[in-house]
Amino acid sequence: MNIQEATKKALEDGGLIYRTSTKLANEARNGGIFPTNTYDTCILVVMDKGVPKKSCRAWNPTADDLVANDWEVVKE
Repeated sequence: MNIQEATKKALEDGGLIYRTSTKLANEARNGGIFPTNTYDTCILVVMDKGVPKKSCRAWNPTADDLVANDWEVVKE
């Protein structure tokens, strides 16, 4: 799905969005973005085996991120 569809679904479900093309198949650690409507901006979350481990503010998407159609939603 595109980033707009994924963001709407994540806001409804309380989930994170991520691009499937950036997730490595054999890697237990991956990143997701928690979309917000606050001045804290979107929050980048590092997940390890499905458990949030670290986070930081102000995720800055690339142009490729904004036009990609490989976004998915996962519940934290």
